[in-house]
Amino acid sequence: RDVERSRGLGDVYKRQHKTMVNKDSGHIAIVVVTYNRLKDLKNCIAAIKKQTYCKYDIIVVNNGSTDGTKEYLDLQNDIKVLHQENLGGAGGFYTGMKYMYDNGYEWLVMMDDDGIPDKNEIKNLIQSYDKVVSAVGKEVILNALVADKDDKDYTAFLWARGSRRTTKITELQKEQFFNDIHPFNGTLVKRSVIEKIGMIKKEMFIWGDEKEYMARAIHNGIGLYTVSAAIHYHPKEKGRKGNIIPFISKYQILVKPEKMSHYYYRNEGFVYNTYPEKKKHMIAFCTAQIVYNITHFRFVELAKFIKYFREGMHNKY
Repeated sequence: RDVERSRGLGDVYKRQHKTMVNKDSGHIAIVVVTYNRLKDLKNCIAAIKKQTYCKYDIIVVNNGSTDGTKEYLDLQNDIKVLHQENLGGAGGFYTGMKYMYDNGYEWLVMMDDDGIPDKNEIKNLIQSYDKVVSAVGKEVILNALVADKDDKDYTAFLWARGSRRTTKITELQKEQFFNDIHPFNGTLVKRSVIEKIGMIKKEMFIWGDEKEYMARAIHNGIGLYTVSAAIHYHPKEKGRKGNIIPFISKYQILVKPEKMSHYYYRNEGFVYNTYPEKKKHMIAFCTAQIVYNITHFRFVELAKFIKYFREGMHNKY
């Protein structure tokens, strides 16, 4: 039922929200989601304003910041600001995507407040879109190549297990584009894609909204590609790696902070159970989580994993 529901989200949204598409088809809504990182936000906005592609509006979604961000944003005359309670990255990007759609933009670019777009990022993404679509024969979501802010020679994130893709930027740039992405960091989405697959699942809050949206895109025939000439700088991946079996580093999992790990477990449960392309990996994921928690005597965390993973499987948000 969840798979069928995901297929129809775009049609439902089109029926409920009839808008006039912006006559300037090159105009972009650049959505930045922020929460209590005013210094990072200022740096991000400054970098956006240096873009060599100039047909854009900056939309900042403020997730209830308490560090002076609201006061700063309210003084900006050239930024569209959307204040809301803290709904996490998922709720922030949902609000930005909805604003983009309702106000007739043709393109959406999404990024966190701690990211820094290279000055040619937007131009390279836009100019590559038709080339990639023509080459692969289907609609796509494009992403910038996400480099580590502190070590620009390498990507900020690892690639999926088993891909064997390098993390060295110069090696990755030997291809103009390739089939893999690190969303939502310099992520370009066309209006027609949103019409087809719908909005971000805002209930996810954090750690999974981007994975779910990309899984939904793949399930609906949308390609996911990184444009290597478009560079987006971002801090290195958060979360620590843990050995599934103590002292054996060959097999590891990403360990989220216990305070918020329930979001991760729930969202993974939803993604693995909803999309056939992901379901085949569910047993391996669950086994790794269970073994890790048992071998590290984290029995309370194990109970939490079982509870929230099952809630996600049944879409209980």
